[in-house]
Amino acid sequence: MQRRSLNIQSIYHNYKAVPFILCVSLLIDYSFTFHFAGSAQNILDYEFSPLLVYAVEHDVVIPYMLLTASFYYFAAYAVLSLLHDTDIYPIGVAVILLMSITHVMGGLSWYVLKEAYSNAVLTLSLISVIMTITLFAYEVIRKGH
Repeated sequence: MQRRSLNIQSIYHNYKAVPFILCVSLLIDYSFTFHFAGSAQNILDYEFSPLLVYAVEHDVVIPYMLLTASFYYFAAYAVLSLLHDTDIYPIGVAVILLMSITHVMGGLSWYVLKEAYSNAVLTLSLISVIMTITLFAYEVIRKGH
């Protein structure tokens, strides 16, 4: 148990490793989406993400997934590398982990197929946006003093 705790702490403090969690969650999300949706037409009809719908319509899903995962990694890496030695680094990690959970839950929504569940996924997504904006505003105000 002690070793597992040390492994988790080493990942938490490694701003190069945490973004991989987000990338893996994105791949899980899209894997679940394509598996549980049953058909490309269902994705076109019911998918929430307009970018994924576009990728399916134009048959560019693999390049879209690779570009999105790359963008997620480099964006998360850039943010965490800037926050690494600050007191708000844990909040940055929390936002990335919340986004990761939201992605996995989003993929599972194709299996659950309940409106309340989909609303919960959307709520978690909005919470991560609000946390990010609040964190940015906090830093701007703090740096201004």
